[in-house]
Amino acid sequence: MVRLIGTAGSWFLIDVAFYGNSVSSQLILKALLPHAALVTTTLVATAIFLVAAVPGYFVAAGLMDKIGRKTIQSVGFVVMACAYAAIFLVPSIAKLPLVFLIVYAISYFFIEFGPNTTTFLVPSEVFPTNLRGTAHGMSAAGGKIGAFLGAFILPGILKASGLNVTMGMLAGVALLGAILTLAAVPEMKQRSLEDNEEMQPSAASASPRHSVS
Repeated sequence: MVRLIGTAGSWFLIDVAFYGNSVSSQLILKALLPHAALVTTTLVATAIFLVAAVPGYFVAAGLMDKIGRKTIQSVGFVVMACAYAAIFLVPSIAKLPLVFLIVYAISYFFIEFGPNTTTFLVPSEVFPTNLRGTAHGMSAAGGKIGAFLGAFILPGILKASGLNVTMGMLAGVALLGAILTLAAVPEMKQRSLEDNEEMQPSAASASPRHSVS
């Protein structure tokens, strides 16, 4: 149950942040560049994704078995929280387009070099065979709920409360993700799927033994 809370909860939290961030990106960039045309903000958002997010995914894939899924996921959440908190705590960043875009790009890099790459992988490894499909499905369902909330609620919060409040909320979401990862997600670095089977009580050992008289 603890593992399921860890996998489903972290998937939920990253999707709140990721989809909310993605859907709100045009609004965020419009607030940052109020006189820019839609084409300009779209190109800027695409450039941030290509320059920051795509490399983050490949770096994560290359280091997954070297530094571990749990480490990548927790570090990603922590850096995301720091990037969002910087925008929240230092509102003047929004008045410095280059600085803002750098911080925003860092958050995108660590979304991919972090929980957006690991949350769909970890549930396929940390559960025994008889539970793996069900647990992965439940974890993915948690992510879809988070995606729904992020996509539909955060843009409204951005419009109603502004950029700083929205980033403060995202910082809190990412921090919760880091805490949940550290507390409830096991590390599978350099471990086989069979290791999980060995950690479960076997049917033979679970059933009572009867002596033969």
